[in-house]
Amino acid sequence: MALVLCILAFPLMAGAQAAQKATPASKESAEADGKFRTYYLESVVQREKGNHTGQYQLLKRALELRPEAPEALFDLAMLGTQGAVMESDEVEQLFQKAIALTQEQNLYYMECYGKYEMTLGKYEEAVPVFRKLAQNDLKREMAFQMLATIFERQQQYEDLLGVLEDWEKAEGENEEIENMKMKTLNRMRRYDDEIVIAEKLMHENPDNEYYPVARAEAYLHKGDTATAWKAYKEAVAANPDNLSAQVFRVLYFQSLNDEERLLEAIEAVIMNNSQPNDLRVSMMQSLMSSLKGSKKGEMQVERIFSNLMMQPLIEKQFPQMYAQYLASKNRPDSAFVPCMRKLLEIDPTEEQARLLMVQEALDHKDYEEAVRLCKEGIKLRPSRLIFYHIGGGALYQEKRYAESLELFQYGLEQVPATKDRERVSNFYSSYADALHQAGYRDKAYAYYDSALVYNPSNVICLNNYAYFLSLSSDRLDDARKMSARVLKIEPENPTYLDTYAWILFMQGDYEQARAYMEQAMPLLEDEPEDANLYEHAGDIYLMLGRKKEAQAAWQKARKLAPPSKTLKKKIRSSKYIKE
Repeated sequence: MALVLCILAFPLMAGAQAAQKATPASKESAEADGKFRTYYLESVVQREKGNHTGQYQLLKRALELRPEAPEALFDLAMLGTQGAVMESDEVEQLFQKAIALTQEQNLYYMECYGKYEMTLGKYEEAVPVFRKLAQNDLKREMAFQMLATIFERQQQYEDLLGVLEDWEKAEGENEEIENMKMKTLNRMRRYDDEIVIAEKLMHENPDNEYYPVARAEAYLHKGDTATAWKAYKEAVAANPDNLSAQVFRVLYFQSLNDEERLLEAIEAVIMNNSQPNDLRVSMMQSLMSSLKGSKKGEMQVERIFSNLMMQPLIEKQFPQMYAQYLASKNRPDSAFVPCMRKLLEIDPTEEQARLLMVQEALDHKDYEEAVRLCKEGIKLRPSRLIFYHIGGGALYQEKRYAESLELFQYGLEQVPATKDRERVSNFYSSYADALHQAGYRDKAYAYYDSALVYNPSNVICLNNYAYFLSLSSDRLDDARKMSARVLKIEPENPTYLDTYAWILFMQGDYEQARAYMEQAMPLLEDEPEDANLYEHAGDIYLMLGRKKEAQAAWQKARKLAPPSKTLKKKIRSSKYIKE
């Protein structure tokens, strides 16, 4: 809409003048005007569509017909500021030409030009533009703000103070300008003048808690710590919950080099969730930096972080900082749980936090919690195969086989969109485990084969596939080859050694089976899941005629986990009984 107004304000002046003169070339000029207008208006359409390339080409054509058209020159300059392939000198020239053609009457052109010069860091060129705009009622506030920004960035505080005084002359005194003057005087170390303005603002704004503290800070900067503390006490007496006063304590104890009370003051700010979050984060960063290398200091940092994780937080900086801190100390995954939990509380889409929490639940065999976290992850990001995989596996561990299969089946829909071949392989392998458990043996074998297409070195898949083949005496040679491949990759894994030994057992090679089983047993930690391996060992010993060793192994299995009916029969009869 703004550009349409520009067109109306500057209606193709060259064409208009030609029409007034009624020269013989007026028909040709009118045709050129018509083409220009068509190209220019279409460029506006392309700009609204976001087609900057099309807009650029149309503006170039328009300017070939009317090189002095300010609206086209300006639009081309704006394209240059938005990333079009143009040198900054060319963009500046386009702005300057458009402004000159409008005789500096188009204030929007001037404003955009001044701001562009600021982005280039060409403050000397921008200053006169904004001084000119400051004379206009509509642009005055913006122009003075830009001038104040320029001089503040350059730390030209005398010029900044002059701009603020000119601003007040033009618009009258107001709290915002007086506040800026007070801060500028502080930077100029004119503390007495700063105190005068602070006291004035205090009287004019009695409900504002900052100005009494600003006065206290001015006395502190001046070096008058006694008066500064007195002013602080007055501010707190008037408002015990004064947040600015809490920050003043940090500055005050810092000026006194009182480290103990300084740390207490910093912690108080950090733990106060009424304070601005950016300030609290900044304070925490400073605290971590100052206490780095100190064992006592690190304990304090961890205590503060731990307390923060129990607070209601709405921003992610603190849990992220805590995670980075823990990582720098090489802490175990379990130490990350509080900050990951807090991250998920703040932003449930934080996938890495969710996966760590899932892993923590699995490590503690809390399969119900793992399933809950995975199902929540699926609701938030239905395309992520990993949540179907882990959730289905957790349901399998809970022996909720029907639910496990259902979740895996939903996950199958996401496989085509999953580019991670290893992830797909692991998913198919786990799905095959669930299918085999549910009695769908042939279908399970098909998915094991699919898993190995995606990752031929998937050791879990190879092991489980080989083991299940051995249980049903199917394709024992294939099973043995797969299990041998696993042992080449992980030769000291007792589970994989047990699988290979059991395949040898099923093939009748009992002596070889014993050799591999005896490699596996010293590697066990005698957990309940090791019972099956000891039972296999007993079966192997029995077939070799070593009944005493067979009984010892079966008894070990019985102690580790509740025995099956078959194991009880083996122990009573000292005979091998097939499941």
